[in-house]
Amino acid sequence: MVKVAVAGGTGGIGRHIVDAILNTQNHQVVVLSRSPHHADLQSRGAEVIAVSYDDPTSLENALRGVHTVISTISDGGNINASVTSQLALLQASVQAGAKRFAPSEFNARPSRSNDPIELYTYKAVVTEAVKNSGLEYTLFESGIFMNYLASGTKGVGYLNPLKFVFDVENYSAKIPGDGNSEISWTRGEDVGAFVAASLELESWPEVSWMAGDRKSFNEILKLAEKIRGKTFDVTFSSADDLRKQLQPNPPSMMTNFYNQVLLQMIEEFGPTEPNLNALCPQVKPLGAEEFLKAWWGGSQKE
Repeated sequence: MVKVAVAGGTGGIGRHIVDAILNTQNHQVVVLSRSPHHADLQSRGAEVIAVSYDDPTSLENALRGVHTVISTISDGGNINASVTSQLALLQASVQAGAKRFAPSEFNARPSRSNDPIELYTYKAVVTEAVKNSGLEYTLFESGIFMNYLASGTKGVGYLNPLKFVFDVENYSAKIPGDGNSEISWTRGEDVGAFVAASLELESWPEVSWMAGDRKSFNEILKLAEKIRGKTFDVTFSSADDLRKQLQPNPPSMMTNFYNQVLLQMIEEFGPTEPNLNALCPQVKPLGAEEFLKAWWGGSQKE
């Protein structure tokens, strides 16, 4: 049993991770939050500590005795704030004597400096700092959150609804490239299960790839059409089409994010063997067909 702190664990992918760790009943869980009032988590045994990422002392005190720190900080899309908060969390983790640290990644591939996806360039600042921190670390990479296929239902879980490529609710899809490239899809609940299981590993790989399923956009399209019982309205966008949609001086980094990701899926994202699936065989993730049937098989939205 170790003590695990999840920063940003009251919502989004962080909440899925917290739930999964609590479900194991094997570890003490500390949730770092900007608010101390989360009775639902506290009733399940989690310790919720209100922290300010601008206050190194409060962070360090909150992390005393913590073995593993998992960051899921997003700061509501404020990228500079997210980077600053994560760097403060990392420094406090080192000062408090933590042993392991996982930055907020959960991408389709690791972030890197000068990344064509601008958001990933900022994430890479944190990744480089983690690599130089002296702490054991891993980069959790999960591909596309499968829950997005259930936007419009409660199947989205704790994630914000996002009709990424597919709008299953309204029978449409906007597919990048020819749609034949294989991509990882993982439910938020299964991301949490993989992260929880990884706490038991004697050592962490540098990158922890996980996948609930490996399917191309065209394969997902066929499944969705079969399960919904209707042909989708589908458009395909070439790399040139997507480049033309990029704004040269966007008002926000998020303006171009969607098209940058789609463009990289055409040009770069290749098959990657999910090593965490092999390292944690006890995790049995839900496949795309089962997920789509669960949330759209009867057109239910409960």
